[in-house]
Amino acid sequence: MFDRKTLALYRRLLRYIVPFKALIAVTLVALLVIAAMEPAIAMVLKNLVDESLIAKNPDSFVIMPLLLAGVFIIKGVAEYFSKVFSQWIAQKAILAIRADMYQKMQYLPYSVFQAYGTGKLMSKITYDVPQASNALSTAWVVIIRDSLTIMALVAYLLYISWQLTLLMLVVGPIVAFIIDKTSKLMRHSSKSMQQNMGQLTHQLEEGLTAHQDIKIYGAEGYEQKRFKDTATDLLNNAMQVTKVSALSVPLVQVLAAIALAGVVYIAMQMSAQDLFTPGELLAYITAMALTFEPLRRLTSINEVIQKGMAAAESIFDLLDQPNETNTGSLTLKNLKGELHFHNLQFQYPNSNKLALNHINLTIPAGKTTALVGQSGSGKSTLVNLITRFYDPCSGEILLDNTNILILDRHFLREQIALVSQKVILFEDTIAANIAYGRPDVSTENIIQAAKDAHAWEFIEQQPMGLDTNIGENGNLLSGGQRQRIAIARAFLKNAPILIMDEATSALDNQSEKMIQQAMETLKQNRTVILIAHRLSTIENADNIVVLDHGNLVEQGSHTELLKQQGEYAKLYQKGEDIDG
Repeated sequence: MFDRKTLALYRRLLRYIVPFKALIAVTLVALLVIAAMEPAIAMVLKNLVDESLIAKNPDSFVIMPLLLAGVFIIKGVAEYFSKVFSQWIAQKAILAIRADMYQKMQYLPYSVFQAYGTGKLMSKITYDVPQASNALSTAWVVIIRDSLTIMALVAYLLYISWQLTLLMLVVGPIVAFIIDKTSKLMRHSSKSMQQNMGQLTHQLEEGLTAHQDIKIYGAEGYEQKRFKDTATDLLNNAMQVTKVSALSVPLVQVLAAIALAGVVYIAMQMSAQDLFTPGELLAYITAMALTFEPLRRLTSINEVIQKGMAAAESIFDLLDQPNETNTGSLTLKNLKGELHFHNLQFQYPNSNKLALNHINLTIPAGKTTALVGQSGSGKSTLVNLITRFYDPCSGEILLDNTNILILDRHFLREQIALVSQKVILFEDTIAANIAYGRPDVSTENIIQAAKDAHAWEFIEQQPMGLDTNIGENGNLLSGGQRQRIAIARAFLKNAPILIMDEATSALDNQSEKMIQQAMETLKQNRTVILIAHRLSTIENADNIVVLDHGNLVEQGSHTELLKQQGEYAKLYQKGEDIDG
């Protein structure tokens, strides 16, 4: 049940309940009382038979029933406190684990999010944590209480007849062997269950967020089959754990019953020879019978422990991921926003080709630079390096002639505002979304940012104005309204560098016109990096940089690039939209 690796995991889990030492102490006392009451039952029964039924002692007629009732009352009170306190400790531990995991997720590198996927990360918090919590509530209570109970009962059995008790304990090594084998089988299947649940959550998330695409492409049957296949794998692994657990419990009980039958036979022979009083015989058989239930629970709890340890392994795998490194501490004053790329190279993990190859480029301060190229040309990669979601493999990026690697990461990102085609809003009020991450901003500044983004006119019409809740990812708003809130957020941040991923292609003409006006205002006196898809937004850029398969192939103004009849001219001739 507890190999070296399991013990290490369990010790690490137990750290989450260490702060509650006083409650743990009370719980342990309650468990000790419960364990002591089990042999006490057998002892009362012994005296009940020998003193009341055989010796006809009149005093015992009152005392024995009261003692028997008292034993069960004390045991019941102790069980209540042990259960309530152990669950409270476990729930506090769950809260702490989830808080640690969510905190860790805020500081993980961007690459980890891409490697895990949203669904699998969600599964770790929603599924793995409750599994691990069972090992912090049910498991340790059962292990301590029932181990103490068995020890107390065995001690009493040894007191009555050590010879018979040693005969009964012969089955101990066989039981230990069975538990060890079943533990390994259940741990393997439990790990597979964690993976199945992560995949299931991932598919569920995809199915719920992509429901429009699923319907339009008639892929309902395909998605159902994918979901069913993963759910079936989860079922098979769950049943494997159940079958192993279901086999081990009766197997241990059968062995114990065989030992009990043998001991009872010998005990009855001894009683016939007056080596046992009737009370001692009943007490011995009762004490032996009382070991069955804690023995069964100890065997059954192995399933809970193995599931919990597999979940703990998954949890600590996440918690042990290194945080996003902050190699720098420098901050700059009076930032202009000029960017230089010197011999920049980057290759994604697990990729065999360069995403960016020897990029040498200057993005002037206060100017608009457009990045143009087919999908996979390196535009988004270049932006991800500027924001330090990734760091270059070689070469350097300078901000106002300072390598961004020596800048404080938080400071660097404070200098950048992002308006993306994929607008991210939160299920909160309009005001909270505009002032996201800045709860101290005044209402007047929020309103001014909304006006600058041409968003105030529709905000005023909302039932509660700025305090209107916009639903999950702003689904209660139109596409143009969502985009204008994102632009208002960028206005409020007032950062010297603005990254814009063109976002007007899917909007109606009126919304597009208003957003274009807001963007033109937003671009003033800022260094603007425009990831361009629509040519109408590119033509007025101060500089157009053309990327192709990670290489910078040409740059210049719209007119200059058309005259060169190069890659940009080819893209321009293809039509109004460039594949981004």
